[in-house]
Amino acid sequence: MSRPPFRTAPVASSSMPPGVPFIVGNEAAERFSFYGMRTILVVFMTQYLWLMGDSPGAPMGAAEANERGHLFVTAAYATPLLGALLADVFLGKYRTIIWLSLVYCLGHACLAFMGVTGEASRWMFAGLALISLGSGGIKPCVSAHVG
Repeated sequence: MSRPPFRTAPVASSSMPPGVPFIVGNEAAERFSFYGMRTILVVFMTQYLWLMGDSPGAPMGAAEANERGHLFVTAAYATPLLGALLADVFLGKYRTIIWLSLVYCLGHACLAFMGVTGEASRWMFAGLALISLGSGGIKPCVSAHVG
């Protein structure tokens, strides 16, 4: 005799789960932030980054800026594996979304502080690393959040 897939049948409901507006809001803000920043990243690195910081240096070449931009996007799309492992093994999907959303915000804070003090490129690359970690860590959890 085969076992049913559930001990009890799921409750039929015509309404959305109560967490859906938060999921949609978080994902919309994260996607708007990620793609908006990604769009201007190479232009920023080639035109403005060298002017910032305590000691302005030489402008970054287009090839180097493209390489670093692609490295950022690659990291953002490779880190969902880490986010899934973190959620499944250690924190669970809810805590993973909360903590890695905070990491994402910390990455944007690094981008905001890059013109204030120190070498701007270090602030920028630290911010991009945190954003890629946060973005990638959130991706596998958001789709499984309602499930």
